[in-house]
Amino acid sequence: MERQQNFNRDGQGGSVFGNYKVIIVCLGLLNAVLFAAAVVLGFKCAQAKQASLQVSHSAASEVISEVTFLRSNHSDVIGAEKQATSALANAIKNHTQLKEQIEQQKIINDGFQKQVEALQMEKTHLQANISALGSTCGKCPLGWLIFNSSCYFFSYTESTTVKKNWHNSREDCIKRGADLVVIDNQQEQEFVSHTINDMRSGRDVWGNGFWIGLTDMESEGTWVWLNNVTEVEQRYWMDGEPNDGHIGEDCGVAVFSNENPWKTRYDGACSQKQLQWICEINQS
Repeated sequence: MERQQNFNRDGQGGSVFGNYKVIIVCLGLLNAVLFAAAVVLGFKCAQAKQASLQVSHSAASEVISEVTFLRSNHSDVIGAEKQATSALANAIKNHTQLKEQIEQQKIINDGFQKQVEALQMEKTHLQANISALGSTCGKCPLGWLIFNSSCYFFSYTESTTVKKNWHNSREDCIKRGADLVVIDNQQEQEFVSHTINDMRSGRDVWGNGFWIGLTDMESEGTWVWLNNVTEVEQRYWMDGEPNDGHIGEDCGVAVFSNENPWKTRYDGACSQKQLQWICEINQS
């Protein structure tokens, strides 16, 4: 009975031991599987990491390349900006120098203009003196110009600034024993015109005129010289003249014209307009 029980115990113990062995084997297999899985996972992770590093390296290379390109362009832009700044500075400098040169040239030109005017004035005085010296003593007063059989006084030779209206100009001529000039022929017209050209200052044709002894105060449109001779020659009037100016322009003015040397007269307001004047007397 006891043997049977021991057997049973032994038999049960063997069964239990056998179960443990199976469990151990299973655990071993499971460990092996887990190890293999761990190895596979480790290998896969390594591959994934390597791939990730490759991708990251490629992306980083692209970014670095783009940054390098941008830096290069930035350097070019900075260089271009410096060149533009330098060019602008040079342009400003050249403009300043050119402006200074223009100002200097203007000063020089103004000086030349004054010299020309002074020379013209001196020429006029010399012509007057030559005329006086070349004529017979006592024929023309000192400072008057001689032409043919008459003596002429151009107020410009006495003063370049003093100007009078037509009435006061005639009064001045009368005080000198003369009267405002009467132009009788083409030669005298040419003499008067060219003498005015030597005396004019600036380019203002209208302001460089001289009163002459011609007027239509008695009858509008009928121009009469102071010697009572009616002027019938129309070619000496400037284009559009005489026009009376709607203000009573009744006195004749002689000028010099570059455009047409024969169109050298216009009508001016006798009392209002202030001009130089020309006196004439016959040789004594």
